[in-house]
Parts: sequence; C-alpha cells; structure tokens
Amino acid sequence: MCKQAGIFTTVVLAAFLSACSAPMKQVEPEYEVSSASLPELKQQNGGGTGYPARELELSSLTDGHHHPAIAALFSQAEQARQKHQWHNALKYLDQARQIEPRNPAVLYRQAWVNLKLGKPAQAEQLLLRAKVFSKNAELTRRLDWLLADALSRQGRGSEAKAARERATR
Repeated sequence: MCKQAGIFTTVVLAAFLSACSAPMKQVEPEYEVSSASLPELKQQNGGGTGYPARELELSSLTDGHHHPAIAALFSQAEQARQKHQWHNALKYLDQARQIEPRNPAVLYRQAWVNLKLGKPAQAEQLLLRAKVFSKNAELTRRLDWLLADALSRQGRGSEAKAARERATR
C-alpha cells in the first residue's frame, strides 16, 4: 500500500510540475528576402529633382521565389492588379501577411497597393515594418524609394528627401 501511495504521489507531482513549467517559445522563421523577390519598379527621368524618379508601377506582384501558398496569393493579387481591383489585390496580400507576417516582400507589396489606393500613411507603416525585417541592403534601398513616395504624398518633403538619400547610398 505504501509503495502504491509513493508511486501515486510521484505521478501527481510530475504532472503538477509539467503543468507549471513554461510553454516552449515558438520562434517565427526569419525570411531571407532579396531584392530579386520583389517586383521591379520602372525608372524614369527625375524631373530636375537631382534624384532618379521611380514610377509607382510594378512589373508584376508575382516576381520572386516564395513559399507555394504565398506564391499562389501573389498570383491572385497580380490578377486583381491587372484588372485594377486594388481592394481585391490587398485582400490577397493581407492573407499572405497572415501566413508570413515578417516577410518584407509581402509588406512591400501591401505598401505599394496602399499607395495605389491613396493610403500613404498605411503604406508608410508597412514600409517601416518591412525595413525592420529587411536583411538585404538592396531591398532596404527599394523600401526607402517607396517610403519616400509615401512621405511625399503626405506632404512630408524633408523626410521624403532623407529617404531618397538613403536609397541612393
């Protein structure tokens, strides 16, 4: 009887201790995103500003190599973009961001669509977040180019100029 009570006490104590231990911390994957995973921006004459201007026209929302689920959502967003269905494009990009919330390529595309929708403040927030997760100098430069446009559209010329300068370094 004492032996059974000892085993029972040990089992109960082990169960109690395992319930009290801290849960394992889940680590989100880091995304190695290069500028090749972003759509191309078309360049044009700088219009005398001293900076090469960039049109806000992306060649495609599907450029780059991505997780299959993300690639499928980018494809759907691209189809919506071609039809100028910006809200639908944003819906697909929002779904991609739910899958990979720290992927700067997803955030970049969301920011671009927000600019097309006339929402430069939201684009700015997305670009700032993308810069936090960017580990690639060329990617960061491209984020700064788009950020300069978002800031300029908000009437924040000096900040836009600073972003353009960072992009040209």
